[in-house]
Amino acid sequence: MMKKAFFCMGVGIAAAVETPPTIPEGDITYDDVSYQSGSSGLPADFLGDNSGAGGYDAMEAVTPPSSQASSSPRTDINLVMYASDYQVRGMGVTNDLSQYGTSSLYLSHILANRNMFNKGIQQRVHGLAGVIWDAACPLGDVMQFQLGYAIGKEVLPNFTVELGYNFRRGGLEGYMAKWHDDSSHRGEQDIVLSASYNDYQKGFFGHAEMGVGFYGLTGYFMDFEVGYRFADVVKSSRMGEDVEISFGAAPSFSYWGTGVEGLDACRLKIALVPYSHAGTFGRDARTRIKPWIQLAWTGNNARKITRNIGYTPVDHFQFTLGLDVGWRF
Repeated sequence: MMKKAFFCMGVGIAAAVETPPTIPEGDITYDDVSYQSGSSGLPADFLGDNSGAGGYDAMEAVTPPSSQASSSPRTDINLVMYASDYQVRGMGVTNDLSQYGTSSLYLSHILANRNMFNKGIQQRVHGLAGVIWDAACPLGDVMQFQLGYAIGKEVLPNFTVELGYNFRRGGLEGYMAKWHDDSSHRGEQDIVLSASYNDYQKGFFGHAEMGVGFYGLTGYFMDFEVGYRFADVVKSSRMGEDVEISFGAAPSFSYWGTGVEGLDACRLKIALVPYSHAGTFGRDARTRIKPWIQLAWTGNNARKITRNIGYTPVDHFQFTLGLDVGWRF
């Protein structure tokens, strides 16, 4: 009986084991597979093209992205509520030209069509209106005004290149333009090629620009700036504080007058960027507040300007305090 039981168990186990399939002989052939893909890089069958055999009826068709003009304009507004000194790219004027500081409102608007010529080129218009708070000084009797147009493209992530035109009236440029040709106008026009970088994740930012003045002031000017944003320097349950530190330098060549070639100024700027965890202001919020301090030193162009016009309009060192408020729409 014991042998019979073992024999029956062995037969049951053998019956439960499946026999492996027979390997076919000869060459293996494959059916034709179409790999015609859209912009997603996937086969047409996978995208839901079930007009022929092999289609996937259970899957919805995936529409490939099309190259169309963006319909989302963007507006940035920056209000310099007050800056204790008036400066142009770090070059500040003396108290004889301005001693009570300045305020200004800057607006930048990117048009809805961000895909000009189907090349991802965007258009931007911008303008500035400013007041130098000393009506008795040569700079304070005329309001600052700037209007510009630029086309640009984000050639790399966070890296944008622009080519633009600017018209400026008043300020130091207007004052020097009037002195150059002894006319009643205080206007200046230029073409500017610029590049900017801002990585909000890693904290690096900066810009570089080269301008060519062709009306009022003729010559070349440049401006370079590099900076780093330290995140969460101060942090509480409701608010946090980022700190931005940047260094800039601005050379020019015959822009402020004949033979004025070299460094206009260099500057060191420290800005506080508070933010709320509720998202009401700072960082990704539409409203931002930025108090800042800046140290600026003039370069060798200061004494060359003095030599040309007979007095010193540019200060050699300035410690400036300021407060900016910005909005983004």
